[in-house]
Amino acid sequence: MSVSLPLPTTDPPASLAVLERRLERERAARKAAEQLLNEKSLALYEAMQRSAHSQNLLELALWASGESIWEWSADNDEYIMRAFPSADNPPVISRGLLPDFMARVHPDDINQALLSWAVHASGASELLDMAVRYRHYEGWRWVRIRGKAVATDPDGWALRIVGTAKDITTYRETEHSFRLMASAFASSRDAMMVLTEAWQIIEANAAFHTLLAGGSDAVVGSHLSNYVDLTNDALHQFGRLGHAQCESTFRDPNDNRIPVEVTLSRFAAEDGRSSYLIATMRNITDRRRAANELERVARFDTLTQLPNRATLQARLAQEMARLSTIRPLAILFIDLDGFKEVNDSLGHDAGDELLQVMTRRLMATLELEDMLARWGGDEFVVMLNPGIDVDRPLRVARQILTTLSQRMDIRRHTISISGSIGIALAPAHGSDVETLLSHADAAMYAAKHAGKNCCVVYHEALAADALQRVTLLAQLRSSIEHDALDFMLQPKFDAHRRIVGAELLARWHTPQHGHISPGLFIPLAEQSGLAVALGRLAIRRAATYAAELARQGYPMQVAVNVSPLQIMDDQLDQVLHEACAQHGIYPEQLELEVTESIFLQDSDAPVRRLSALRADGFPIAMDDFGTGYSSLSYLSRLPFDTIKIDRSFLTDVHEDIKSQRVLTGVVNLCKSLGMHTVAEGIETAEQFHLLDTLGVEQYQGFLFARPMPLDDVLTLLRQSRH
Repeated sequence: MSVSLPLPTTDPPASLAVLERRLERERAARKAAEQLLNEKSLALYEAMQRSAHSQNLLELALWASGESIWEWSADNDEYIMRAFPSADNPPVISRGLLPDFMARVHPDDINQALLSWAVHASGASELLDMAVRYRHYEGWRWVRIRGKAVATDPDGWALRIVGTAKDITTYRETEHSFRLMASAFASSRDAMMVLTEAWQIIEANAAFHTLLAGGSDAVVGSHLSNYVDLTNDALHQFGRLGHAQCESTFRDPNDNRIPVEVTLSRFAAEDGRSSYLIATMRNITDRRRAANELERVARFDTLTQLPNRATLQARLAQEMARLSTIRPLAILFIDLDGFKEVNDSLGHDAGDELLQVMTRRLMATLELEDMLARWGGDEFVVMLNPGIDVDRPLRVARQILTTLSQRMDIRRHTISISGSIGIALAPAHGSDVETLLSHADAAMYAAKHAGKNCCVVYHEALAADALQRVTLLAQLRSSIEHDALDFMLQPKFDAHRRIVGAELLARWHTPQHGHISPGLFIPLAEQSGLAVALGRLAIRRAATYAAELARQGYPMQVAVNVSPLQIMDDQLDQVLHEACAQHGIYPEQLELEVTESIFLQDSDAPVRRLSALRADGFPIAMDDFGTGYSSLSYLSRLPFDTIKIDRSFLTDVHEDIKSQRVLTGVVNLCKSLGMHTVAEGIETAEQFHLLDTLGVEQYQGFLFARPMPLDDVLTLLRQSRH
C-alpha cells in the first residue's frame, strides 16, 4: 500500500509547523489510547482477580458445606455435577442424563422426585427442593436437591436449571434418632424428667403427670425433691459415676405415696459446655405387692393360710429365748389318722378340703395367744401360750381329739377321721427348738402305735422308739435300693385243690431287728414316699417268678399288689411292659391286684389307666372286696377280671344265713358279669365246702398253703402231678 505525500509549498516554514502540530496531536492521541488501554487492562486484570477470588471462595464454601453444584439443560436432558471433595484440588465433574439419575432413586421416593421436578420445570413452582434416597456404591444415601430455572422458553418451561445437591444421610439418621428418643420420652410408661444440674425440672413426660394424679403443681421449674427424696448412697454414687439407682417414695400434691424405683443419669448437651440430668421413676407398687406376697407365701401355708414350719420355728425360738420355769410353754404335735386313705381314695382336692375343715376346727379350740401352724402334709403343731397351767395341754389335746373325730361331708362322702397327738413341755422336755419339736414328734408316733385317736406326753423312753423308727426307715430304703427284700408266693387253688396261680407277698428280715411285719414296713414305705419304689421291685420279682414257673412247665398267673400311688404313677405302664420284655412273659401272666378305694376319686383317671392296662392284656383283680367302700355297683362299671372276697366275709358264714345270702349274691353277680371269684383266708374245711357249694372258683388260705418260697411252690406242683 502506498501513501501520497503533499508536495512542499512555497512556504516551507509554515507547512512544517502544521505538520509538527499534527504529529503532536497524534502522539497525544496515541498516548491517551495507550493509557486507556493500560487502564482497561488493569481493570480487566483486577476483575479477573476478583472473579477468581470469588470463585475460590465459592468453592471453599461449597466444600465446607458439603454441597455440590449442578446444572441441567433441556437441549439434551443432561446434567453436569461439580463436587468439591477437597479445598486444594479442582472440582470433580460428573455428568449424565436425567432419566438415568431418576432410575437410581429409591422406589419409595421416585414419585415424589418426578412430581417435584415436573412442577418446577413447568414453571408451576419458583424453587426446586426435594430430599430423596439415591443408590450409591455405599448403599442408599439421602440427598437434598435444590435448584431454580435460569432460562425458560416463551411458555415458561425451563430450558436450564442450576442448583446445589447435598448428602444429608447423617443428618436424617440423627434426626431419626432424636425423633425416636423424643417419642420414647413422650410415650414411656415410666415417668421421665429432664433436669438441670441444680435438680430443677425442665421437661416431664405424660407418665410423670399421670403419677401426679391430677395435681395442679407447676412441674417445670420445680425441684425434684418436691416429689421424691433420694438416698444419700444414691447421691454419692451419682456424684462419682454420673448414674445411680435407688428405691424411694413418690409424693403427689395430695400427699399420696407411691413406691418408685428412681434411675439417674447425666448427659452432655451438643455444645459440650453444659450438661443435663435424666431422672426416670418406675412405679413399683406391683413389685412391692408381689414381694410382700412372696414373703407371705414364704411364711404362711397357701392352702390353710396358717403359719408354716419356718414361721413356727422362728416364733418358737423367740419364745424359747424368754423361757423360764415360771413361763413354760407346750407343743402339741398333731397327725391326722386316716388322711392318706381319704387323699388316695377321693383325690387330692378332697384331701385339701379336709385339711381346710380341720384347720377351722383346730382354730376353734384355741385361744388368741396360742399359735397353730401347718407342719406339712397332714401334720399340725400347736404352741400353747407361755404361762400355761400344767393341766391345759392335756385338756386342749382331748378337746382337739373330740373335735377332729366329728363327721364331715367331703365330696358327697361322709367321712370321719381321728388324730394322734404328741405333747412336749418346755423347758422340761427340751430347752431348744429342735429338741422340743423332736420330742413332741416322738410322742405323736407313740400315740399312733397306741391305737391312734389319743394323746401321749413325751417321756425319755420315746426317744429310743423314735430313733428306732428313723433307723428302720433308713434300712428299708437301703433294702429297696439293693433289692434285699424277700418275696414269697401264696398259691391259689381251685375246687379240686390244684394250684392255679399265686400271689406275691413281700417279707423283710433285718440283722438288727429280725423279721419286720408287713403291717409295719408297708405303711412305713407309704408314709415315707417309698411305696412306688417298693411296688416296682415287686413287679420285677413277680415277672421273674412267672417266667420261672413257665420255664418249669407250670405257666400260671402271678398276682402282684399295686398301691393307689402306683396306679397314678405315670411310669407304671412302662415298668410293667419292661418287666414282661426282660423275662420273656406275656402280660396275661401278671395279675394286678388293687383295692376299690382308688376308684372313689372324682377323677376317672384310675379307671382309664387300669382300663388301658387291661386292654394291653394285664388281668385286673379287686383285692379285699368287702372291707372298705364296697358297692355292688362298682362291679358293673369297673374293669375287673377277678374279685377277691375278703376273709371278713367268712366270719361265721357257715352259721349266719344272712351272710350266706349276701355272699351268694356277690358270687352270682360276678358270674353274670364274667368275673372270677377268689376267697381269701380259708382256714377250715367247713368254710371251703360252703364256698364251694356257693360256686366260688379259687381259694387262698392256711387250709391249703402258707406263703412260701418259689422253690417250695415248684415242689408242690411236682407233687400234684404224681
